[in-house]
Amino acid sequence: MSPDAAFHDLIAVTSGLFSDTDVVACTTASEIGRAGYEDQQIIAVAFRKAHFSITTYAIESLDRITEEDIEGALIETRLALAQKTLDWSSEFAFLMADGLSLREEQLTAFLSASLGPTPLFGGSSGDGARFAQTWLARKGVVLRNAAIVMVARCDRPVRVFSLDHQIPTEARMVVTSASPDGRIVHEINAEPAALEYARLLGLDPHQLDQFTFAAHPVVVRLGDTHHVRAIRQVKANHDLVFFSAINEGMVLTLATHDEIVDHLDRGLE
Repeated sequence: MSPDAAFHDLIAVTSGLFSDTDVVACTTASEIGRAGYEDQQIIAVAFRKAHFSITTYAIESLDRITEEDIEGALIETRLALAQKTLDWSSEFAFLMADGLSLREEQLTAFLSASLGPTPLFGGSSGDGARFAQTWLARKGVVLRNAAIVMVARCDRPVRVFSLDHQIPTEARMVVTSASPDGRIVHEINAEPAALEYARLLGLDPHQLDQFTFAAHPVVVRLGDTHHVRAIRQVKANHDLVFFSAINEGMVLTLATHDEIVDHLDRGLE
């Protein structure tokens, strides 16, 4: 069975089992399971009704979204939820977005502007290493070029946090030519992007692949923290395609990484 057919069948089954509950889902690049990173698994998270009140809605046609549309829908959703839980003070928002839409940054900016101090977290749907088709679903309806927003209120304190085990080095580079709409970097330090990235790593450009990108990430400094700008692929013309927003003039820093399990333990402590 193809991954697409399997996802559609899974959504059909869950919508029948949980017809009175908001069920949202998306395809992924891999899952974190008992053995670490795994494929072809289903990871589920449930929220207890006794402590959470949750409303979800879909934003379709991401290529045509406007700030006014996003703001209006979010404000309406939050007001309706607050009226049902007047004595609950904790609130957060969770976002799933089509990972091939290239609109995640714009969408997040629109949502954040309307959320104020309410924390927002989430991620993008994936398609393994194929980057061909990603899917989302809400209440049994399968979507593409869309996003799903979940707004939750809780009767307990809630803290949204992020742990990043990347360690910036002293090696920096400047994006000197890029196509931001496609998240493509043409030149780094005025040289073909992939060739310069490989030179800084001391590697042959032909050695660049997804494992190299994972082992040698680049980060950008925003305020007091560094954020990963993950590389998706290298093109035949030596362009580098990124997973997230990239712009000319951006300073990228090569990073190494701490041992991820130890880092997680320290963060949770």
